[in-house]
Amino acid sequence: MFRFGVLFAIVVSLGDCGAAAAEDDAGVTAFNNHCRNCHSVNKGDNRLGPSLYGVFGARAGLVEGYRSYSGSLTGLTWDEATLDKFIANPAGVAASTTMIYPAVGDPAERKRIIAFLKSINAR
Repeated sequence: MFRFGVLFAIVVSLGDCGAAAAEDDAGVTAFNNHCRNCHSVNKGDNRLGPSLYGVFGARAGLVEGYRSYSGSLTGLTWDEATLDKFIANPAGVAASTTMIYPAVGDPAERKRIIAFLKSINAR
């Protein structure tokens, strides 16, 4: 009976790892589908848009080496609520934003992107 309990615990913990990996994969996929054309998640790798490395919890408009910011980003901090609003409607958060892309209307997809951006901070 003890062996069954240990085996069950191992299987359950592996299942949790699989679920976490699937969530990570979904976040990477969501980021790649909506953000990767303009943004990198590598530190210092600014492209058309700034690198999003460490963006979660950071003040907007301050990525080192990136100089093409919209003026209306001043004073924002990239927390869950602000990122969610911005990804859903950039101009609604920063009226003079130069970021042009199709807004992400699906709340679940935005949540996956935000979770992925948060995970970058944890690395």
